[in-house]
Amino acid sequence: MVKRLYLDGCSLTYGQGLLREHSLGALFRDRGGYTVTDLSRPGKSNMAMAVDTYNNWQHHDVFVLGFTFSNRFGLKYQDHDLDFYPGYQGQDLDFGNDINGQELSESFKKNYRYFYTVFGYPYCDDLSDMLIDGVTAFLNQQQRKVIAYTWEPRQTQHSLLVPFIGPEHRLPDLHLNQQGMQYLYDLIQNQLDE
Repeated sequence: MVKRLYLDGCSLTYGQGLLREHSLGALFRDRGGYTVTDLSRPGKSNMAMAVDTYNNWQHHDVFVLGFTFSNRFGLKYQDHDLDFYPGYQGQDLDFGNDINGQELSESFKKNYRYFYTVFGYPYCDDLSDMLIDGVTAFLNQQQRKVIAYTWEPRQTQHSLLVPFIGPEHRLPDLHLNQQGMQYLYDLIQNQLDE
């Protein structure tokens, strides 16, 4: 029986800078033999991951969750994902050229400036840790196999994989290169096989 795998994370999980056939989702599909739902995307927050995971838990047996940096925040407006993270101000959001799209684009940019005036440490760390523990506990309660990893230190109740991937396995912008993605896949697959 083919297992259904749910994958989520930010650009490091998505494989930004790589051809899609070298992404983590493709490796789980091609090498692992899973049916894969990959909802990772560049800039995705832990909040957005928690919501998407919760909305998809019934359709998957295995969950691989690459939790991102805690200073990211996510909202959803209708079918638009609104990702907030330092350095990004909605430059490539496509809300359309009609009056509603222009208003939404301007609102996003204004809210971005105000949001990072008040949203910071340690609150964002605590919020991310709570989301990670909550979604992991929920999936465990549903008797799902979960491998969760993180790219920064956490104070969670659930143990997380913290992959160290050196500079030789990274692109110049610090995303994973093809060898780095294969290394991450092997690390996670070894845990899934235990």
